[in-house]
Amino acid sequence: MKTSRKSLPLIASLFVVGLALTASGFAQESSDSQSTEATAIPGVLPSFIVAGEPDPDGKVPVFNGVPGSGVSNIAVADPETVLTHGKNYVYTVFFEDYNVTGTYKVEYELTQVVGTTTKTLQKGTIVTGKSFTPGTLWAWVIEGPAIPDSPGLATLEGKIKYGTDYGTEATVKTPVLIQ
Repeated sequence: MKTSRKSLPLIASLFVVGLALTASGFAQESSDSQSTEATAIPGVLPSFIVAGEPDPDGKVPVFNGVPGSGVSNIAVADPETVLTHGKNYVYTVFFEDYNVTGTYKVEYELTQVVGTTTKTLQKGTIVTGKSFTPGTLWAWVIEGPAIPDSPGLATLEGKIKYGTDYGTEATVKTPVLIQ
């Protein structure tokens, strides 16, 4: 599906953006190679979560911003894995709905292991109560608060929750370093 170019302004210090694109499904080949089935594939498949600097000019993120492109695309700020305390970052979670119809919510969480304890440094709900159908791609974006002063390795996680009472969860994680 082709969509028009959209620039997304930064509104105050928090913004949320969503996009759905049609995607083709896939199947997993069975061992007898006579049939295909997708029974072991989860209903939602997260692609990535990234942190990037907010665009002071409000031009990024942008969806389908490459003129003349024959494919749908997304432009985000350079993904950063070294995060500086005191700075704000924009988090982008991208996922595909393979075979679920219903509502979902998207969350992010930044955690750090200290000794034997996992400490939550930051978390938030990006969007909730949105509907999706099989064969769609989704990208949700939010600007989080400033990174706390907690140097060391941490984990940035995107969570897509769906199903009855949002009881099913698909996650994607990426390591980050806080300095």
